[in-house]
Amino acid sequence: MSQPPRRPEWTRGGALAAAGLALILAAGPGCRRAKAQDWAASAPAGTIMAVSGQAGWLLEQPGFQQLMERYPYADQSLDLFLKKARISPHRESGRISIYVTGMNGPAGAAGGPGAADFLIQLGGFRDPAGIQVAMADAFPVEGSLAVGRRELPVYVILDLNAYHFRAVADAEGRIWIGDLRVLARLGSNGAEPAVLSALAWISASAPLQGFLRPGPILAGPASRIPPELARNLPEGLEALAWGVTPGPGGRDGLHRFELAVTGSPAAVQQVTPWLQRFLAAAAAVQGAPAGPAPELLQERARIGLRCQLTGGQIDQLMARLAQPGLSFHIPKP
Repeated sequence: MSQPPRRPEWTRGGALAAAGLALILAAGPGCRRAKAQDWAASAPAGTIMAVSGQAGWLLEQPGFQQLMERYPYADQSLDLFLKKARISPHRESGRISIYVTGMNGPAGAAGGPGAADFLIQLGGFRDPAGIQVAMADAFPVEGSLAVGRRELPVYVILDLNAYHFRAVADAEGRIWIGDLRVLARLGSNGAEPAVLSALAWISASAPLQGFLRPGPILAGPASRIPPELARNLPEGLEALAWGVTPGPGGRDGLHRFELAVTGSPAAVQQVTPWLQRFLAAAAAVQGAPAGPAPELLQERARIGLRCQLTGGQIDQLMARLAQPGLSFHIPKP
């Protein structure tokens, strides 16, 4: 009979940052389903990558703008929706999330086979009913879409080439924007357990969060696999989640960074040295002595770290993971 899983503990201090540190593996994670923020738990089935952030702040980040440039139809649809519905993200408390749902071609090519492989979610806003009224006033209705046991009105955003971008409001008050073909995935099984397990180690309060599933990316066409991603993530990793909490001092200041990876025990062991080296580099740039020390946590099928990094360092790491970079030119509240 196997031993009951032990409760993992975050380990601290400079000793963790030493190269070649040997970590003691826990017996394995428990079987409870991980709890995640709504933006993640509601991710459409088959999502390969997602980025989510506080609405007004996120739209000002050059890294997010660069991501949207890879999906110009997403950029156009979101911009048109916000303008016509007269929604000011800077006056709202909700999140904007974008979910990439396919690896079918050069997404940046207008009209290309991957141009509509996305969904946008507006969720957690103070007055979801008011946003739905504004949407109904700004856009015409075109039939309905079955989501779960409900028929949701479909609002016309725009038509581009063979794509029909529409918006729906689900029963929980979230607004979804995307091509009808992709919107049809709503109501199916949500985020994979491996994704939720990784996100369980990311602070729910982090203004910027994201996840990716390396498997579908690495299994895609060779021309679509980011070289840095292929070098840094071994086969067998199921999900990678990250979170950033900006600190004072702008880009050159220190910001809280969190990363968690789930996968097979062999894959987790293989990625551990890379995270150890990264943690060693993070320990060398910690700020005031009273600041939090880097932390590392490892289970049999999950590993995570927490540390403080400059904006430039986070940009470099995100580039290795084929994720959007950040500017950290934080607007004052």
